[in-house]
Amino acid sequence: MNEVPPCCQPARPHGARPCAAGMPPLHGHVLLVEDNPVNQGVAKAMLHRLGLSMALARHGGEAVELVRTQIFDLVLMDCQMPVMDGYEATAAIRALPDGRGLGLPVIALTGNALPGDEQRCLSAGMDAFLAKPHTLADLQAMLVHWLPTVPAIDPAVFDTLRELDPSGGPDLTRAVFRTFLASAEPAMARVEAAIAEGDAQVLGQEAHSLKSSAANVGARTLSEVHRALEHCARGGRMAEARSLLAPLQREHARAVAGLRAWMKAAT
Repeated sequence: MNEVPPCCQPARPHGARPCAAGMPPLHGHVLLVEDNPVNQGVAKAMLHRLGLSMALARHGGEAVELVRTQIFDLVLMDCQMPVMDGYEATAAIRALPDGRGLGLPVIALTGNALPGDEQRCLSAGMDAFLAKPHTLADLQAMLVHWLPTVPAIDPAVFDTLRELDPSGGPDLTRAVFRTFLASAEPAMARVEAAIAEGDAQVLGQEAHSLKSSAANVGARTLSEVHRALEHCARGGRMAEARSLLAPLQREHARAVAGLRAWMKAAT
């Protein structure tokens, strides 16, 4: 029997343990924007302990480029950095094309815990404020409000597909996941093009198909986003569909990463 990889199960990855009783497990890919090597090391260890994957940017300019080219669930943004500070970087992220940075949670990290600092962060477009130094419990309590608390792939799908497999093994699961992964990027490209061109008919067709495909591989949240897009297309609400593009891209990236992790573990 193949084990479910960490990104597809509530349990923590190797080396990571839940930190506070009653807190739901966290899932997601975090961008840490921090120029201080000591702070980088501590923050990396905390994120690993919480079971999160992460990437590092050493200043605001790097952060903007990473958000432009990659998918993240949340940004931890230091405020005082060389090249481009956190305030400028957040404004640039919010201004990225196609609303890519509009719905992305940005949490300010600053050693300045002076009156007015939190408001300055919020006024710059950040979503919340966490003073440094902070404890692991402080970070967990903040992230639980902003990160996904359900896995990208519902673990129940592994039992469902195994029961349908004549051999009772992983062959059917492997075949279904491989088919989804082979078609995922072209299908997403068609959805993105339909949204960009305002083509409700094509968007409705693609979202309808992807809604069921995503559900069949256990990507429940992704399936729900496609369901919402299908409803937007049927109602001609293309502006609303455009507002769902960034959440769609994030959930798509989470689902693909989860399926690839299982495929790698199953080989």
